[in-house]
Formats: sequence, C-alpha cells, structure tokens
Amino acid sequence: MRQLSSSMTSFYKFVFPTVWIGAFAFVTLLMFMAPDSSKGNGDVHEMRWIFAFMTLLGGNFIYWGCMRLKTVSMSGDALIISNYRRRVDVPLRDVEAISGSMFMSPELIWLRFRHPTPFGEKIVFMPKVRFHFGFSRHPLVAELRALISSPATHA
Repeated sequence: MRQLSSSMTSFYKFVFPTVWIGAFAFVTLLMFMAPDSSKGNGDVHEMRWIFAFMTLLGGNFIYWGCMRLKTVSMSGDALIISNYRRRVDVPLRDVEAISGSMFMSPELIWLRFRHPTPFGEKIVFMPKVRFHFGFSRHPLVAELRALISSPATHA
C-alpha cells in the first residue's frame, strides 16, 4: 500500500483549525466584551467588526481547505480513502477527474468520482509536502491522471 496523502494531514485537519479559529474567536469575543466608553478603547469598536469578519472569512477558508481533508492511499487499482473514522475503498476506474491547487499552501488535490461515495462525489486531500514556488501542480496530479486514463484501469 502506498500513502498518497501527507503525514501532516491530521495537523491541518484537526490542530490548525482548532487553534486558528479558537484564537480569532476568543480575541473577537474579548473585543465585543470591552466597554466602548473605556479610556483608550476607541479603536476597539472598529476593530471588533474587522476581527469578526476575519474570523468568519478565515473559518470558511479553513473549513474549505483543511477540515474537509481526507487521507488517501493506493493499493493495487484502488484508492483507500479515510476521514479518520471511516475508510472507503474506491476503484481507480471510478475516478472521473483530478485537479490540483496552485499558489496554495498546503497544496491540495481534488478527486471527483463517477459515482457518489460515502464521502460524496468529490474529496480533497493534501499530498506529501514538496518545496516549490507555486507555479505548477503537484506531480502526483499528473501521475494519478495517467493512472486513471490507462486502459488497464478501465478493464
């Protein structure tokens, strides 16, 4: 079995969102609890709305890019996909499309399936970390595309 997803997946799925969202939400809450009339709190009134907006915007981005992450391994002609609670085997022939991010850190790969899986019709995972400048997709995208377009995969 070959691990396709990064060993950092659990950090980005559980730890990073908890710390980032928790810290921003806590600071935002403190700003809303600060009295407006306190000496030196003139800027807090304006900043609290900026922090509230950034908490919501950042929380949505972190959900989209981190909390939905799955782990992905490959064994023979099947992908083994997990969300740390449930594991699903999906034949490579059921992968319809593969896309990868550019200019993002961490890099992400999306898999779209021909048929819905218990995780839906599309999943996202984080491939192994590489050093790059963002001007190309992760090499795993091309490798997986070649595998799913191979005639042996569709047999």
